Amino acid sequence: MQSATTDTEYTDHSSSAQEQTSKPAYTEQSEHKLVSLTRDELSFLNKKRRSWKFANPKDLYTFRDQSVGIFNHLLHIVIFLVCSFLFISIHYLPFDNELINGVGSYNTITPLERFSRTLLVGLILFNLNSLRVNLKAYPIKRYWFAMASNSLLKVVILNIYYLLLIFLSMAFIGASKGVDLFSALEMLEDSTNYEQFLIFDTFISFGIIWHAFKFCRKEVKQ
Repeated sequence: MQSATTDTEYTDHSSSAQEQTSKPAYTEQSEHKLVSLTRDELSFLNKKRRSWKFANPKDLYTFRDQSVGIFNHLLHIVIFLVCSFLFISIHYLPFDNELINGVGSYNTITPLERFSRTLLVGLILFNLNSLRVNLKAYPIKRYWFAMASNSLLKVVILNIYYLLLIFLSMAFIGASKGVDLFSALEMLEDSTNYEQFLIFDTFISFGIIWHAFKFCRKEVKQ
């Protein structure tokens, strides 16, 4: 009688242990359960995979297992160089050099503007270095120029949108005061609120670069 009770308890303990060990396995299988896709969904994914990815770091990161061709690689290099020139043109070429008779020309850039532009360049270099470090741990052929050009092109496009918003806002303010766009911009530069605008502009530009280079900071390991 005692041996029968012992066998029953052992059977119960062994069955409960088997249930506990089978639960994690079942959960793990359910987490990796494959989902069937429709024909339209497969067609959409294949189209996204084969599409040329410009100013689209998200899709490039998602389909990073797809190899980058030679032609696309050369195109990415050209886009990277052009975008670098455009970024420098937007932030560095418009330095105001004023000419004073008998004195000469001098640069009107303020220390805050110089610090802001140095900060933005440093942020871009930080993100590009993060991409290099991630690829060093898990190398992907021709991926650096692909992601760098996509991210930098997105920065340029977002900056163009931002500049258009500033021009439209200043045009509206100038129209309310009876002056044109260029006069309104000169009024802004000469106003006491210009330093506050520069601080606001630095935060916006910082946010644009941080957002556009988001996928440069992510690990590329599958």
